[in-house]
Amino acid sequence: MTTRHDQLPGDPSSLARRVADLERRIAELRAQAVDLTAADALLPPLDADTTRWPQTTSGSYVTISRCYQLRWGSQLRLWLATAVGGGTTGAVRVFVDTTQFGPVVAAGQAFDYTGPLPSSIPIGGQYQISVQAIRSSGGGIVSAQAQLIRSII
Repeated sequence: MTTRHDQLPGDPSSLARRVADLERRIAELRAQAVDLTAADALLPPLDADTTRWPQTTSGSYVTISRCYQLRWGSQLRLWLATAVGGGTTGAVRVFVDTTQFGPVVAAGQAFDYTGPLPSSIPIGGQYQISVQAIRSSGGGIVSAQAQLIRSII
């Protein structure tokens, strides 16, 4: 393959821009196909004892668990199991970086939501998922545990 003289990069910065553009295009192509080598959506078997799940007794929202993911699709599917102690009420919510993701659910109900990721997260970019919980009344605990995390194209 030959390249004409007028197609050669003019200076190092133009070469760097071309390489960056190619890397972005490769990341976009990878995001369009299922990557079966990735650990996407594969969680290990999880503890079934809700008393050992991430939990709180706080009367204000606190982060009880967090993880980091890489964006390979335009949407995120997230399913959390939640639990609450007897005679206790509370709620659970989720944030992707600083944006609330999905509805607030009453503790004891499943959080099952599929929605778009913030456009500020680039393909291949890292983002944080934070699970927050609050105890509204009673003396028990409010807990939640992620059961499914899936990037959707």
